Amino acid sequence: MFGPAAALQTCEEMLQRWHSQYDVSRSSETDDSSSIPMAERSEVSPVVRKPSIHLNLPDFQDATTGSHSPPSLAVSRLEAALSEISDLSSIRRQGPTYIWATLERIWLQAGELFMADSRLKEAQFCIAEASSLFPNSHSVLLQRGRLAELRGQLEEAKALYDEALAIHPTGEHILVQMGRLLVKTGRVHLGEKVLRDAVQVHSTSHEAWSGLGEALQARDSSQAPDCFLTALELEASCPIRPFTIIPREL
Repeated sequence: MFGPAAALQTCEEMLQRWHSQYDVSRSSETDDSSSIPMAERSEVSPVVRKPSIHLNLPDFQDATTGSHSPPSLAVSRLEAALSEISDLSSIRRQGPTYIWATLERIWLQAGELFMADSRLKEAQFCIAEASSLFPNSHSVLLQRGRLAELRGQLEEAKALYDEALAIHPTGEHILVQMGRLLVKTGRVHLGEKVLRDAVQVHSTSHEAWSGLGEALQARDSSQAPDCFLTALELEASCPIRPFTIIPREL
């Protein structure tokens, strides 16, 4: 409703909230101000005078004009930022897994929003942050594939989607992205098969039905309009967040 900029501001706020709650890089056995519960604090290795991890959204735009920086400057900023990620990776994963999984989701959400806003360098930074936490996560591999696809690196994108599917064979978004990529690259029948698999496993996914409609339309099938109609009907009743999260959040 408010666009990627407003959503990115929310991601920035979530990062700062995570930082205030779970910055384990500052914790120690004698730190009574730590927000990590005492029962869990024993799982966190004490760290002495190590820098706090990077928890700010990137901005490779020119501060004075708001436009994208010249390529050489943007690349140098990105390289410096990614180097910082590498330097700080050693202090990560020192607490309970769930706090890092939460951080991973925030970074991936920010990366997705940057991609929606065509700010691919910023998206790369966010995805790299998530990857430094869980490099073999199917969610990270999916977003890396989407970024490669947006950059026109279609074979690399397919390889990343293949890796993600090997880890999570029934993943809704992975199947949809793979199917659409196959259709885009001319492998329509194979793409249709993948999208039919997606519809079979995720029968209420409007994205899967829409993707199947695109595949059928590519070969002039009369079934395409029915798929698009189903997608529209499902999208109208699609929740903002899946109902499956309700038990965990209550």
